[in-house]
Amino acid sequence: MRGQSAVEYLLLFSAVLVIFAVVTLGQMINPMQEAGRDTLYLSQARSAADAIAGAVNSVYANGPGATKSVGFSIDQSWSLQLTENKLTISLEISSGTENAESNLRYGFNDNLQNLSTGTYTVIAEWPGDQENTVRDGYKIYIRIKPPKEI
Repeated sequence: MRGQSAVEYLLLFSAVLVIFAVVTLGQMINPMQEAGRDTLYLSQARSAADAIAGAVNSVYANGPGATKSVGFSIDQSWSLQLTENKLTISLEISSGTENAESNLRYGFNDNLQNLSTGTYTVIAEWPGDQENTVRDGYKIYIRIKPPKEI
């Protein structure tokens, strides 16, 4: 009888350990997946911010009539802010709002809010007569108009 009760206790203890392991592993894997997604979204935002800033800086350096296009994908809804000499892409991740910033040689104040996920093309241009940021589907036009040098 003692041998049978020892085996029963051993089986019961093993079942409890298996249940505990399954629950613990499930709780460990989910946060790691979330952290991986957050890292991907932030990496995409950083890459997009650098690409857009590079396009605007290139157009500014090349002068009136210059145009440059860049493409990128973002798998999370986002917002674009141009504030003075800083370009900021904001997006929501599991820990709250995060920003990816890049510096601009030429800046102005404008923004586009609540942009959906997808693959975007940004066209930076210096048309000479206007300064604005316009979204047309998955194309974003950034038009610069620096003041004339005295």
